[in-house]
Amino acid sequence: MEAESWYWQKTWSDFRRGTRRMSMNWEGGRAEILVYEEGVPRTAAAVLAKLPIELPMVHVAWSGDMLMGARSVPIGYNEAENHTRLVRPGDVAFDPKYDEITVTYGTAEARLPSGPNTLTVFGSVVNGLEEFGRWARARRFEGVGVVTFAPIP
Repeated sequence: MEAESWYWQKTWSDFRRGTRRMSMNWEGGRAEILVYEEGVPRTAAAVLAKLPIELPMVHVAWSGDMLMGARSVPIGYNEAENHTRLVRPGDVAFDPKYDEITVTYGTAEARLPSGPNTLTVFGSVVNGLEEFGRWARARRFEGVGVVTFAPIP
């Protein structure tokens, strides 16, 4: 297909390939994440090797509808496999500069107080995003919540 060879398609979508799954659990809910182990092999493998990851998360201040880890998660791989600034709803990403995991639940752009940032998107929520979004929005007013990323056998 000609559309699949467009620059923007290759730049922002070509890495979104994989078949592995992991779960994301929070108090009162669960979502399923498709991991891009084919399109982002090194970051995906490093994250999958660290599972389960129990992570306190907070609402971001600069990026929009997104949560970020309240502590770093060193995965042992800190190279950017893709440079995504305009994340999509459901994107699960890793910031190799700060060892942070993020989950986008709505409209967002990767930003820091100093300006634009980029993330390595290594997966996407494929089931449970609406429920996660309700819980995630509450983090803005209710504070830190814990998410556990776990393997799906």
